[in-house]
Amino acid sequence: MEQKTELQKQDIKRFSNEETNRITKECIQSALIVLMGEKPYDKISITEIVKRSGVSRTAFYRNFSSKEDVLAELSASILGAINQMVLSAIQDADPHRLYCRIFQLIQDDRKDFDVMLKSGLYRSGYLDIDTYVKNRYPHLDSIARYAIIGWWGALQDIIKNWYLSGMKEEIRDMADLCCQLFKSMTEIQACKGERI
Repeated sequence: MEQKTELQKQDIKRFSNEETNRITKECIQSALIVLMGEKPYDKISITEIVKRSGVSRTAFYRNFSSKEDVLAELSASILGAINQMVLSAIQDADPHRLYCRIFQLIQDDRKDFDVMLKSGLYRSGYLDIDTYVKNRYPHLDSIARYAIIGWWGALQDIIKNWYLSGMKEEIRDMADLCCQLFKSMTEIQACKGERI
């Protein structure tokens, strides 16, 4: 029995152009995720993505210029959600709940997170925290900025290593750990008389 393409799984009837484009993109992204489960990213061709997705090559290039663009867009949703939660945690007096949500998101979206790790997008796809802090908080001095950047890097490494080790630790315990890290950062800010 022939395997269904990602487009065939959508059971498309009649949609608007906008809806059709969204579905086409999702099919291409899903195809890439499936293929990455079968072989290394650098061994996947656009021809394979197109075939697995069930869309035409023209449709692929109407939506993406390369397979790297597919990955970048694919990672944007989960990274965007994590970024918003982390940036909220920077400003929250009690960030435990937000850290729990971050780790829960990683656990729930492990397939997408795995794609980002395998493709190398995990680090490169993240928000440029230095630029964000400079623009959002121009009053901060360089020491406070370094504290935030260090915290951000540590959080990324904690998330990555927790994921790679099989997410064995409880989400609550990981949130407790991150709260301790956050506490250190706020102490640095307090010494400088800064409030983010």
